[in-house]
Amino acid sequence: MRWIGALTVLLVAWPAAPAYAELQQRVEQLIRDAGYSSRHISVAVRECGEPTLAVDVAASTPRIPASNQKLLVSGLAARVLGPDFRFETRLLQRDGDLVVVGDGDPGLGDDALLAEMTLPDGSPATATGLLDLWAAAAWQSGVRTVDTLVIDDRVFGGDVRSDGWPKDQLHQWYCAPVTGLNFSCNTISFTPAPSGGRVLPRGRPSWGGIEIVNEMKVGAAGSKSVIHTAGGPDRSHILLRGNVSRPQQSPVQVSIEAPAEAFGLLLADRLRRAGITVDNVRTATDTDPPPAGRAVAPPIVTPLTTALRRCNFDSHNLYADALLKRLAHELTGRPGTWTDGRRAMTRAVEDASGPSTGLQILDGSGMSRLNAIAPRTMTDWLCSFDPTSVVDRTFTNSISRPGEGKLAARFKNR
Repeated sequence: MRWIGALTVLLVAWPAAPAYAELQQRVEQLIRDAGYSSRHISVAVRECGEPTLAVDVAASTPRIPASNQKLLVSGLAARVLGPDFRFETRLLQRDGDLVVVGDGDPGLGDDALLAEMTLPDGSPATATGLLDLWAAAAWQSGVRTVDTLVIDDRVFGGDVRSDGWPKDQLHQWYCAPVTGLNFSCNTISFTPAPSGGRVLPRGRPSWGGIEIVNEMKVGAAGSKSVIHTAGGPDRSHILLRGNVSRPQQSPVQVSIEAPAEAFGLLLADRLRRAGITVDNVRTATDTDPPPAGRAVAPPIVTPLTTALRRCNFDSHNLYADALLKRLAHELTGRPGTWTDGRRAMTRAVEDASGPSTGLQILDGSGMSRLNAIAPRTMTDWLCSFDPTSVVDRTFTNSISRPGEGKLAARFKNR
């Protein structure tokens, strides 16, 4: 998501108090040179361990944090879940059924992670290839017929999106729903290409139950390709429009609705391709028993360290919000919800900074414009992390440095 220039937080090693005045003046001048004032921007610069701020420009004024919000949820997730935590998605056999037990893993089938892997036969890893490994393992374990494939995503509960997310952007990848069973970042990636006078969408993975309405046209040779996407009125189909003059190199990602249901249809298809009959597919309900059964395939895991890196280094919204709900589940033993996650984060931040006027936490990603935090509070939070603690370093090691990740074009010369 795009950064909103409303809140600036810096932690520095800076000479003691006399030099603070000079730094304060320099920052104020930079703000004036940019055409802003403290009515628009808040800045807090702190040397951890010092009682006063090195720079205070409306530092106690709550601002919309945007993706700085991820520093809150990822830090708390490291402390609640611990450095050895792993998301685990399991495939179990219960009587005549197969049950997929979701753990809220945001990395399941993520192309960015799969790009770092190869399959046992040496071929590149893909989202559907991952499911084919499960299907093969189920076959080898003796599974031939499945009465019902049950997708149990009950580790998370409540709404799949938080309050304050922009209604006109819900089809964008960065507004994908957050569920207990996420797959391929709950998106479909299109790489359109002209072919025979029309444009082929070339979407992957091949989700089940999603209609692709293709209204794209072939553009003039040499012209720039322009692609527009939108969700249908019932959010069950994806509309593609625009002109495509050449094969698209960078995929166009669109969020999908009901990813758990779509995942079930996709897995059922891969099981059938492996020779296993699947009669029915459904998601678990409140009346289903707790997930249990014989494991018929190895679990698919994502270490917390990997999730934190994608959350912070790549500023990926789904990872941040899945961490919020997962830590809520860990703390309460109930399905993880936005409400329980907000409460836990608010309590943790206030424990680090004291009561903070105007602190509002709606999600983990910062997508909601209802989030608010003062830069002073953010520096208190960041300074609460101990560099000698293995747990706290799990968080701090996941943050990109100047010139890295989402900061690749920022602070290069600092």
